[in-house]
Amino acid sequence: MRLKQVSLVATLTLVAGLTTASVGLAGSAVYADDTAALPLSGYAHLVVDPAHQHVFVSQGAGSTGIVVTDLSGTPITTVAGEQGATGLALSPDGGTLYAALADGGAIAAIDTATLTETARWSTGAGSSPVSVAVAGGRVWYGYTADGKGGIGSVDPSAPAPAAIPQPALSQWTTAPLLATGGEVIAAEEPQGNLSHVATFGVASGTASVKADTLVHGGTATGLAVTGDGTRVLLAAPQQLALRAYRSTDLASADPAAYFTGGSGSAPGSVVVDTDGTVAVAGASGLYLYAGTNTLAENHFTLPSGTVVPDGLEWGADGTTLYAVTKDSSGAYSLNVLGAAKLTDSELALRHPQYAVPTERYTVSGSLSSRGLLPAGAALKVTRDGTALPDTTLGADGTFTFTDLRPDEGAYTYQVAYAGDATHRPAAASLVVHVAKLPTDVVGTDITSANPGSVVLTGRLMAQLGLGTFPQGTTVQVARRDETTQQTVPLGSVPVDPATLGFTVADAPGVAGSFMYVFTYAGDATHQPSESGMSLVVAPYAPALTLSAPATAVRGAALSFGGKLGDGPYAAGRTVTVSRKDAAHSTPVTWTAPVAADGTITVKDTPDIGGANTYTVTYPGDASHKAATAVATVQVSRAATALTVTSSAPSYAYGATATLTAHLGTTYNGRTVSIHATPYGGAKTLLTTGTVDAYGNLKTTYKVTRNTTFTASFAGDYRYAPATATRAVNGYVKIATALGGYYTSTTYSGITYRVFHKTVKPTVTATVTPNKAGQCERFEVQRYYSGAWHTLTTSGCYALSSTGSAKAQLSLTNALNQKFRIRSKYERSTKDLSNVSTWGGWLYLVVRT
Repeated sequence: MRLKQVSLVATLTLVAGLTTASVGLAGSAVYADDTAALPLSGYAHLVVDPAHQHVFVSQGAGSTGIVVTDLSGTPITTVAGEQGATGLALSPDGGTLYAALADGGAIAAIDTATLTETARWSTGAGSSPVSVAVAGGRVWYGYTADGKGGIGSVDPSAPAPAAIPQPALSQWTTAPLLATGGEVIAAEEPQGNLSHVATFGVASGTASVKADTLVHGGTATGLAVTGDGTRVLLAAPQQLALRAYRSTDLASADPAAYFTGGSGSAPGSVVVDTDGTVAVAGASGLYLYAGTNTLAENHFTLPSGTVVPDGLEWGADGTTLYAVTKDSSGAYSLNVLGAAKLTDSELALRHPQYAVPTERYTVSGSLSSRGLLPAGAALKVTRDGTALPDTTLGADGTFTFTDLRPDEGAYTYQVAYAGDATHRPAAASLVVHVAKLPTDVVGTDITSANPGSVVLTGRLMAQLGLGTFPQGTTVQVARRDETTQQTVPLGSVPVDPATLGFTVADAPGVAGSFMYVFTYAGDATHQPSESGMSLVVAPYAPALTLSAPATAVRGAALSFGGKLGDGPYAAGRTVTVSRKDAAHSTPVTWTAPVAADGTITVKDTPDIGGANTYTVTYPGDASHKAATAVATVQVSRAATALTVTSSAPSYAYGATATLTAHLGTTYNGRTVSIHATPYGGAKTLLTTGTVDAYGNLKTTYKVTRNTTFTASFAGDYRYAPATATRAVNGYVKIATALGGYYTSTTYSGITYRVFHKTVKPTVTATVTPNKAGQCERFEVQRYYSGAWHTLTTSGCYALSSTGSAKAQLSLTNALNQKFRIRSKYERSTKDLSNVSTWGGWLYLVVRT
């Protein structure tokens, strides 16, 4: 039987409910509220003047003016004549912008209302000031003096302000970078892989050294002091992170570093807002930290390029962050981030396990944030733009909502979080494909496959095992004959909702190749499907049994039964009966009917005795293979007399026995066989022939050992076989010889061996066949008083390996006396092949 599952329809590859989704990524890339191109030839520093709605951008050495834009980055004007403006700083009241003129050797004061220069204080020829800071009522600047760096200050409130070097404020190899906060000035210059940093207290208007040392740094391009003056932040591209130090002793602060992206992040800009929020930028983007919290509140990159060194500035509103970026073409832009401090939030939607028409399905999702989750927040849900009920964010950041669609189709869901005072808004969309579940109806096993019973099991399955089938689901079944291509509908079978299995029971009635076709019509949530299982229904191999008797009477009616299995059988079926007996080399045949249940009756009247062999054969049909059974009945025969006789009961070694077999009355057989079976030998056929008119058959046989003769009659049509046996004995051959005599003489025609009186005669007996180990005796007689008298009989001499035994005679008072000697083979119980045998006499006489 072969089994093959075939699909009759193409399998659908779309799984109901598979979705496509877009996820709101609020923190991986933030687009500034405003981004404006800046007309810069280079970049040095940035200052925001919220009171006058201005942004000032210096362009560094080689430039001639300070670019002024509004707070959105739109250029307004350029303050000209500011040679090499680099460092910028606002006065505490915001009325004056101070600029370090690297090419002008001066500090310039610019009115922020009129955007005109109101004062300029020379720092000396070749001084090249690069930074400026306002603290303690003075304007501090870093510059070059006599080929080394230095720090100077200007008191703008003095009657005649002037730039005055501060020789007590350490010595620097280059002009230091300055930053202020909380009446503390920090100064930094590079020293290879380190930075020379010093801090000064300036609350009294006079700088006093707080700390002066080398720290981890390099070529710092970002330097900041927190608003309380307690920490110094150093952004150096050679470092892996933003470094923080205590202003009191420049030891590492707690925390000592802020992550900026790891290796290659090259932090180059840092700025601290009044609330302690730290913004630091490098090659890996912009990071925001809430004071001493080292878990970044936000991380984002700007599409306008990378933030330039020292390119960050907070606005005075506590929320807005300004960033100058430079793209790959060298163009500069001002980015205004109005909500940079808002924590990133991210919405993600997950598709339902499946979505089918008329059944409610569930969409799940989650909101993640670097800050605290806004548990309980309402999330807006729409489907294809139509509002659905809001869903609520759980404490673990997850949410769900359900929907039901009556029809197949693709539906777009959008979930939106409006944000709050500390979180950014986020949104995500998801396309849910509502579709009927693909199904597959397959055959799984064959319990039986014969013409009278085909039992198949199968299973109805939804793709990926999704969905459920309702009570009452059925599968239509049909049987198609692969030879005739005729299809027979078999109706429907129920599907078990628990196991999804079904069973098909059929009786095709004939053997052949069939395809069982399973069809599922589908329902509101499942697609239709069809498949088939092909199998070969083999014909029955029925067992045919016969209940014939062992014996029967010749010439009498004989009847016996039989049975063919795997019924029923169609009307008119027959078996062929043949009988083979001794009279018929070609069997006699006839037919017998087969009953519907397979019962058969064989009737006959055998007239030939002996073995009658009945062979019953069923030729087979469309549902059954051929079957044959054989029974042998022994039909009675009369007995006849058979004897076998021999010409003698015992025979000398090699003598010829005459055997006569006699057969009594028979019908048509007069042949007899005679066999000889010598002891220990094979049974040999002596003759086979027809007995003579007297019923006799003769033959001969040379006897060498005890032999059984068997006569046999094979029987004929009316007389049974017969056998008869005759057992005869066989003597051995004994050869006896005398030794030691010197001549021979004759008395009364008998030859005597003549011995000297001093000689002891020897006698040797050799037995044929070889009887090594058996007993040989010697008997000696003397002739006197006209007769032979026994003198002695020896004990047993064991025959040698050659079958011989030797004895020596000791003759006393034997002169002129006549003697004779013979030997006897005396068999033991171990020798059953021959009987005990006396040898012939040897004669001797003794002379002087």
